[in-house]
Amino acid sequence: MHSIKSVKIIVVTEKYRVRLSQKGHVLEHVTGGFSGQRKPMSTTHTATQEHTVSLAGQLINALARSFTLGIDTEGFTHHYFRPADAVVVFDGRTLDHYEPLDGRPLREWKAFVSQKRGWDSMGQLAHLGLRVDTERKETPRA
Repeated sequence: MHSIKSVKIIVVTEKYRVRLSQKGHVLEHVTGGFSGQRKPMSTTHTATQEHTVSLAGQLINALARSFTLGIDTEGFTHHYFRPADAVVVFDGRTLDHYEPLDGRPLREWKAFVSQKRGWDSMGQLAHLGLRVDTERKETPRA
């Protein structure tokens, strides 16, 4: 993880990166090549499994903090914000609705929108975020 001016960049592979704010909100996730100069892949050194697992864990945790669930058929974007455990629904710059989940699984909101408005498209990270949210809320704490 590299810190650059209050933004963390997590590089998962050469073709995927995530930019996070200081509070861990996803600012940008990019797939595809980088514009910077690439370093050749080492043929003598391999990454350890432990490093790979911790990096993957960091990515999952960061992405689950804040992500776009999807866009409904009326054109409103539904964005999940984990620190508040809430969904923010907006159309461009206008706030349409704020829904605190209060511990309810995010999949319930997804089902509600499916019945009331329907989904036009799902966010790129929605599937992963829904899974992490369900695991976090349904796993009993010791």
